[in-house]
Amino acid sequence: MQSVGEQTYSQAVKEGKYDLYVGNLFGKYDNVRTYWEDQLTRIAFRPFLLDLVERRRKENRGVRILDLGCGSGQGYEILVKIDSRDLDLGLQHERVLPEDSIDLYYGVDISQPMVDKGEVLFADKPNVKFAQLDLRDGLGRIKTAEKPFDIYFSSYAALSHLSKKQLQNLLQDISAHGTNESLVVLDLVGRYSIEWPEFWSANSEDEKVRDYTMSYLYSEPVRESLDIEKFPLRFWTGNEVKELAQGLTAETGVGLEVLKLMDRSILVGRHTDTREYNQQLKPIRRLSNCLHEDYFRTDLQTLMLDERMVPNHPEVAPFLHSLIKAWNILVDYTQKRLRNEIQLTDLRDWDEFPKPLHFALMTMDRVIADVGWMWYGDPRANIIEPQLGYALRTLEYEMQTGMGCGHGLLAILKVQK
Repeated sequence: MQSVGEQTYSQAVKEGKYDLYVGNLFGKYDNVRTYWEDQLTRIAFRPFLLDLVERRRKENRGVRILDLGCGSGQGYEILVKIDSRDLDLGLQHERVLPEDSIDLYYGVDISQPMVDKGEVLFADKPNVKFAQLDLRDGLGRIKTAEKPFDIYFSSYAALSHLSKKQLQNLLQDISAHGTNESLVVLDLVGRYSIEWPEFWSANSEDEKVRDYTMSYLYSEPVRESLDIEKFPLRFWTGNEVKELAQGLTAETGVGLEVLKLMDRSILVGRHTDTREYNQQLKPIRRLSNCLHEDYFRTDLQTLMLDERMVPNHPEVAPFLHSLIKAWNILVDYTQKRLRNEIQLTDLRDWDEFPKPLHFALMTMDRVIADVGWMWYGDPRANIIEPQLGYALRTLEYEMQTGMGCGHGLLAILKVQK
């Protein structure tokens, strides 16, 4: 005879719900994705989404979203959790795009299992639907079966699976299908990432398409024993996105304006940990993940980076050197300030620091000063280190130029008819 709850607990164990918890230090949903990448996508898209939602509100109609390469619907979570402004201590969340303001979220993906999973996850939302679609053929049946969308959205490098010609065709379909001022969000893989410097010199179209793996999903021992799938990705620079938009505008007569380019995860890309494409790297993403772990103290010295890992390149190297220098100054100051060995006034060459570094240093100085009296709850692990993570994230965001130097290159475009 089974004891009470035995079936439930057996099933829970089978599904891995009682596996040893190791935090979000590894895999697809690690801390950097949650607290850095997804948040920076929201921050970058917020001003354009605010304007769009306000226009639709005045017209008394909801927002229509087409998620291109949707997976199981993760883009929905990115969009509905964008706050209308930075929150102070007294505010509650006020979302730019409340769920009841969405007329339709339509996710399309080449993978039928992903589509099936999305339908299960969002079964209780009548304004969400999914369908299988191969974007290598453009918008396909959507061009005739669906009304125009307000947002044509992609996330997690979904559109880097397309060749340049295939992405051109998709954007041409979007330009024809969308309305005036429809927004297009392209999430691509950046070619100038420190993860793969051997790709920086690519000239021909063939050289810009390289084999890629998602080996970061597995621990190092597992990676060594598995035959991990390789598949081609097209790697992009910011200038190439601009040229693509300009070329389509000239060809179609429909304006495609680049509103913003953003490099995301410049020093903390997925493959800094695997070193699969650059053996000179250290596992800086994993170390950055540690900053956001509860009751976990990080050895901050391990976050220091060596500028010598940056190869020569007339555009990329000077930028990366300046970012790494600012990163190291912030980490070093935080370490010394925690030991009460330094004050802001002791820093030399303050006037030569970039403004984002000024703000980051003042932030960490204030955080350490304000929580230094606390003795409970491990304020270093649970307050100071997460704030250092956010300060480093903001440093990357404020110093980036949209050149294509991050693991991800986010491009926000607008259709103009």
